[in-house]
Amino acid sequence: MGTSVRLRTASKILGPVILVSLVTGTASAQIIFPGSTPQGDILRGQGIFLNGAGLYNYYTATADSIETDTWMRLNEYIYQSVRVSAMRYAKRRANEIASGKENFKKNLDRILNHPEQYDLARGDALNGLFEQLSDPQITPSSFRLYPVHLTGDTIRAIPFFYGPADATISMQRLTSKGKWPVGLRGEPFARERQAFEAAVDNALEQQIEGKLSREAIKAVETAVYNLSVQLDRVIPPNADKVYIEAKNYIRRLEGTKELIKLRAIEQILGDIEKYSGTTVQDLVEFMQRNNLRFGVPDLGDERELSPRLYASLRQQLDLLKSKQAAPMK
Repeated sequence: MGTSVRLRTASKILGPVILVSLVTGTASAQIIFPGSTPQGDILRGQGIFLNGAGLYNYYTATADSIETDTWMRLNEYIYQSVRVSAMRYAKRRANEIASGKENFKKNLDRILNHPEQYDLARGDALNGLFEQLSDPQITPSSFRLYPVHLTGDTIRAIPFFYGPADATISMQRLTSKGKWPVGLRGEPFARERQAFEAAVDNALEQQIEGKLSREAIKAVETAVYNLSVQLDRVIPPNADKVYIEAKNYIRRLEGTKELIKLRAIEQILGDIEKYSGTTVQDLVEFMQRNNLRFGVPDLGDERELSPRLYASLRQQLDLLKSKQAAPMK
């Protein structure tokens, strides 16, 4: 009993002393666990450190592998997405092209064989036939064997489109003789109409001779200006159809007079004035020679002429095709 009391008393006294010495580091002696040495502890610590470094390298490599695999999968996903998207786009474009070709064939068949009023109003129907009649495989002798006649005055009423100048040429629009709209008819406009017709006749005569002068062009410009001034004086500007039709007609005259100034147009107008053809072949050759196409008819007489002209061109093309398809005897 006395021994246990002494041990407890000793532990109470020595315990704080040992604790203080461990905390403050003032103890000069090292506590060594059973079976350990300083060199062993050092190597054991180095082993634990290197094990941690190895685990770091291992997990780093694993993470790099996962990241690489992720990027590979992402890249493959993007590639497949782009590929599928491109395939869908290509298929859609192919369908659009096929649909466009089908619509083009339908429209071309309608224009050439069953034209609507819209096709005639835009000149598409006439130009479609002109392109076929201009086929190099159709020889001039074929035209001569199966001619379709046209009156000589027809060409003067046709609005021709001249692509290089983006201009529509019509002798009827230029001369206007007997074709004046209601708003420009009557005695109040007699002097202005006569002055315009005289100025145009003079300019055309000079064109045919290749001697068009600035004075002749100026006379046409002055005549058009006087018509415009007289219209506003006789009929005050308003929304009435008579005034609007007359005003639009004068604007067309202003646009047409500008054509007189162009050298190429001068040659074409001269050829129209001297034209003496009487068949569809003559008309086709004239248009080919002067690089012309059919323009948009916007006057009453021009619109009335388009169906008749279409019928003549259609008849000529049908004759040529039927004779070419006929078996040789």
